[in-house]
Amino acid sequence: MPGQRRPATMRDVAQFAGVSVRTVSNVVNDQPYVRDETRRAVKDAIAALGYRPNLIARNLRRGSTNTLALVLPRLTQPYFAELADDLLTAARDRGYAVLIDPTDESDTRSVQDVFAQLAMITDGILVDPTHLAGRVDLTSLPVPVVALTSHSGRHGEPVDRVAMDDAGGARLATAHLLESGRTQIAAVGLPPAAVTGPTGRLRLAGYLEAHREAGIDVSPRRLLAANGWDPSEGYRVMSETLDAGIPVDGVFAFNDYMAMGVIHAISAHGLRVPEDIAVVGFDDIGFSQHTSPPLTTVSPGRRRIVEAALDMLLGRIDGTRTGATEVAVVEAELVLRGSSVTKADPEA
Repeated sequence: MPGQRRPATMRDVAQFAGVSVRTVSNVVNDQPYVRDETRRAVKDAIAALGYRPNLIARNLRRGSTNTLALVLPRLTQPYFAELADDLLTAARDRGYAVLIDPTDESDTRSVQDVFAQLAMITDGILVDPTHLAGRVDLTSLPVPVVALTSHSGRHGEPVDRVAMDDAGGARLATAHLLESGRTQIAAVGLPPAAVTGPTGRLRLAGYLEAHREAGIDVSPRRLLAANGWDPSEGYRVMSETLDAGIPVDGVFAFNDYMAMGVIHAISAHGLRVPEDIAVVGFDDIGFSQHTSPPLTTVSPGRRRIVEAALDMLLGRIDGTRTGATEVAVVEAELVLRGSSVTKADPEA
């Protein structure tokens, strides 16, 4: 635009302060061998001209960007949005910014190109690889990578991995329902939305293991498929089950988001939670405390996952971790709330 002032350059600062461009560079980069009065003159010139150093270019020259990449499925899933928020906070405390790139099976971009570009502008990458639309060899990237999954798969692992205990958490949830006297427990979240990926397979395995340990057979009629892990699918699946007259006295939903729809469907059919049907979810998202009744859920240890992943990644970046790839699975915990526990229960 006519009359628009161009940004001040390092040369402008040097002329204003009466010093060389090299001296300005030394001050901007906080080099120790600059006289105090010269340093003050340069800083005064920077303030007067509103000069803003190109930090990206400076960091690239140093071989570091102090930026990490986080590649996750779409952030419409509350768990992933909350994971990203936790990671932003934890990384900032360690002096790093985070570039978030949501991508999943619906993404039309080349996955290889996405990672190649991220590797050019960041020091390391954290990724949940289970939802990527294509194949990428994570081991071939020029920066360290930590996968947020307990499984190696089709993306060139082994790389360092940190994950929740999906199977253990599902077993905890189901065992809690069985121990409370529920014997007709539905599992909500099976294929096509679940068993096509490792998360759904593991949560189904934990559900089945709890039944085996209790000596109770699982009816195929209570293995309920969902097209997506969201409230509308939870509502649809539970409504169709109740309309069909399939006996259910407990529900393990494969995530909290679906569990919200399950609770809605139970109430809409004139039944009570937990008196008629107890409900347990998975993920311990923030909303789970505010359902009616509050949702019993499995806490996967999201903040512990974030800290462990950052420890691994930053250790690879700064060279303090140089050994073989590592795998850490964070122990899950059951959070008891009103959707599965009545006041008469001894656990209440």
